[in-house]
Amino acid sequence: MERKRKRDGGGKLAQEDGYGEQSLSANVDSWPRVSRNITLVVGWLRMEDQTILSMGQQKVTHSPRFLVTLENAKSKNQSQSRDEEEATSRLHIRQLREADRGCYMCQLNTKPMFSQLGCVDVLVPPDILSSGTSEGEVSVLEGENATLSCNASGRPPPRVLWRREKSGFILMRGLHDPLIPVDSPSGEKLELTRVDRRQMGAYLCIARNEVPPAVSKRVYLRVNFPPSAKVSNQLLGSPLETDVSLLCSIEAYPKTINLWTRKGQVIMTGGRYEINERGHPDEEWKTTIELKIKRLEKTDLGEYTCSASSSRGGADATLRVYEIERATPPTRATSANWKKLSKGRTKLTQATTINRVFHQMSTPAMQKSTAKIVYSNYQITSTTPDPRAPFIKDENVFKSHERSNASSQAYPRPAATRIHVFICTLLFFGLR
Repeated sequence: MERKRKRDGGGKLAQEDGYGEQSLSANVDSWPRVSRNITLVVGWLRMEDQTILSMGQQKVTHSPRFLVTLENAKSKNQSQSRDEEEATSRLHIRQLREADRGCYMCQLNTKPMFSQLGCVDVLVPPDILSSGTSEGEVSVLEGENATLSCNASGRPPPRVLWRREKSGFILMRGLHDPLIPVDSPSGEKLELTRVDRRQMGAYLCIARNEVPPAVSKRVYLRVNFPPSAKVSNQLLGSPLETDVSLLCSIEAYPKTINLWTRKGQVIMTGGRYEINERGHPDEEWKTTIELKIKRLEKTDLGEYTCSASSSRGGADATLRVYEIERATPPTRATSANWKKLSKGRTKLTQATTINRVFHQMSTPAMQKSTAKIVYSNYQITSTTPDPRAPFIKDENVFKSHERSNASSQAYPRPAATRIHVFICTLLFFGLR
């Protein structure tokens, strides 16, 4: 469906919707009065090339797209003179084309000649021309400049916008050189400076104006660069009899031939080895190759190399597989020994705690420690200047001590009991 503008016989600009047809009309009653004795003949012609289209009801042009009709041929006012009549001549243009744009003149065969002018403006939906437009694929080296072109036509002239097919925004160099996302840059040319691999992908050139529908063209930008290989872990440890996966990341364009090798021998899928290769869904220059080793054995330990090669060069990366010992659960004997050892440590800890409490009972002024030992039914209290000092035997001290104890106790103590208490006291301080 086309949209058309016309300038009617009265000189006003109008716009209407139609389906491939436009009509121009000229009202005969708007012209000066003429004698009723003169037969009025209306003629239509195209102003651009002065082509006569019709004379009265007779069509001159052989094109079936042009048609002339005379309407409302009646008296303007029945009460007035019959000399005044009204009629409307219409020029119809069917299956309107862009070449029909221009002005058309309606003439009346009077002296002097009277005429009216009507103009048609044909609105054309946008179209992308093959000439001056980039082909479907543009290939450059990484670091070079790239230009994507889109030549569009239409009336009114269409506006051209650029978008990425997947992400929408376009990565372009900013003022300080890093790549920044730009939303829908406009213009028939998209200039990309020092192209980066991240700019690889499909671009859409979209042309639109006042006339729907908008049109687009897809241009694919390919960025060529040499391959690179990288492994996330250069050391990979695993217990024997387990499955191991070796991963290697490849970046390259064009696509590379990828291999896993060990000791100069290419590893193929089969037996306990399985090789998988998968590409990145959004960044086609990224590929991950995986080597899966089932039920790892001693003979599988060592270095593995992943390599990638293309017309732009080659690259490789190496990783080493080593064994990790399995953790063994403790046995019953080990558990019993551990309980005995823990029990001995508990007793030692208790003795150390008693020793610390014993030492804390002394005051800084006296620097003495007092110990109370209960043996049978007797209680012995012993005080020494420093419990950490070695014990020195002094008979006078013990005699004086025995006399004081004899006067303080209500019952006598046997000599054997005193000897046993003395021995226990020695053992106690010796343990300290």
